[in-house]
Amino acid sequence: MDRTAYLSVYDKTGLEDFARGLEELGFSLYASGSTYGLLAEAGIEAEEVRYSQPVPWAVLKALSGRFPAVTENGVELPRFYVVASNLYPIAGIVGQEDFSDEELPGYLDQANSAVLRAAARDFGGTITVSSPSDYAPVLGALREAGGLEPQAKRRLAAKAWECLAAYEATVAQHLSGAGELLGDEVVLSLSKVSDLAYGENRHQRAAFYALSGARPRGLNAARLLCGPPPSFNHYLDLNVGAELALEFSGPVCVIAKHDRPASVCAGSTQAESLRGALAADPAGAVGGTAAFNSEVDEETASLLSGTFIETVAAPGCGPAALKVLRAKEGLRVLAVPPAVLSPHEVELRSVSGGLLIEARDNALFAAEPSCVTRRRPSEAEAAALLLAWKTVKYAKTYAVVLAEGRTVTAVSASESSTYDAVRGALWKMRGKRSILPAAGPLVMAADAALPLKTLQTALAGGVAAVIQPGGWQDDEDCARLCDSRNAAMLLAGIRHFRH
Repeated sequence: MDRTAYLSVYDKTGLEDFARGLEELGFSLYASGSTYGLLAEAGIEAEEVRYSQPVPWAVLKALSGRFPAVTENGVELPRFYVVASNLYPIAGIVGQEDFSDEELPGYLDQANSAVLRAAARDFGGTITVSSPSDYAPVLGALREAGGLEPQAKRRLAAKAWECLAAYEATVAQHLSGAGELLGDEVVLSLSKVSDLAYGENRHQRAAFYALSGARPRGLNAARLLCGPPPSFNHYLDLNVGAELALEFSGPVCVIAKHDRPASVCAGSTQAESLRGALAADPAGAVGGTAAFNSEVDEETASLLSGTFIETVAAPGCGPAALKVLRAKEGLRVLAVPPAVLSPHEVELRSVSGGLLIEARDNALFAAEPSCVTRRRPSEAEAAALLLAWKTVKYAKTYAVVLAEGRTVTAVSASESSTYDAVRGALWKMRGKRSILPAAGPLVMAADAALPLKTLQTALAGGVAAVIQPGGWQDDEDCARLCDSRNAAMLLAGIRHFRH
């Protein structure tokens, strides 16, 4: 083993201790730029390596453990056994709101990326250290065994290549708008936001990641105000609840459970909305997430303290309200800022052997829904239809949502047919109409075009107005059926499948 080390790092965390540890083990140290300056100030002896950009080929050969070289200032470089290098934190720079593309070239780390790549190329012979967290383990192995096992070197080299790949992907994402992900080659760089206790089930590992260099938004920018950290399943519910709540401009409460809405109420006040959502699906609220589109007030907090809700999401929480919520043991409260939607956003789904990528479904309507019946929806029906349509967009296909007044009375989702979805929604609605606030005409939204048999079942169950995508062979027959029952029907001209 050649006791030689080259150090060139942007992040100086732990560098002095690492260099002293190498020095104590008899290593000859070489360094460049600000790294050399830090070692000199600390009284650590090192040879200064000077070169002009780009890194000369001879220097890269020495770093990759193949041949010695001579630098511009006449320093003879040996074949290095340890190379420690890390990169400029580009993700934190491009994610700043006032950062411009013109500034980017000045922040790109050509030198250290070349150093890291050259060292990791010889993963069998060179110990490549790309993170300060690896300093202590490397020193420990050098002290105890005099070197690292081939597998350990391989792991460190892999970590270096991951660092390089993430760095370059972050730049590519920034230049492409962080969302042009349907090209022939798709490169993603993800930064860990947090480790999670477990995945959907306790035997599955999980973590929360965000696109490197992307500005914090949505759940990535959420602040935990009280309670334990969210789990994998909580994040799924938070995502649905918070996004659906932000579809509304007035007071609303969305209760989400198992990655779909359980109940929604858009009352005249936040507290009234919570009462309505709880009454609409008491069982669905147990262990669910309550999401609001405005700061939680004290009255709402008092109501939440007496429920079995596990998680609360809102743009903020007043001091008095937060004091009440903190007193409820185990309740998670997150401040989730409004998400800034981008036209480049995508959805990713893993399948056996790969990924499916699609543009996000950010549209509610493609155009004004068309009324295809003689009777148009009344003002009350139109308001309830909009409530139901917003909700069905976030339910799992096939989905049907029944609404009455300002309250969603039933959500039936993840069915194999629209017929089963309608039957399920009507069954769930039984007995609720007398206890829910602001009773009015019963309306229905479906996320898929309705066959005639399905619509017959809905109208027989008391539905007075319907909104559906349309585009099915039964559309005209459905319109005639509605006319014969004095029901109103809107065709949205857009569907919202969500699997």
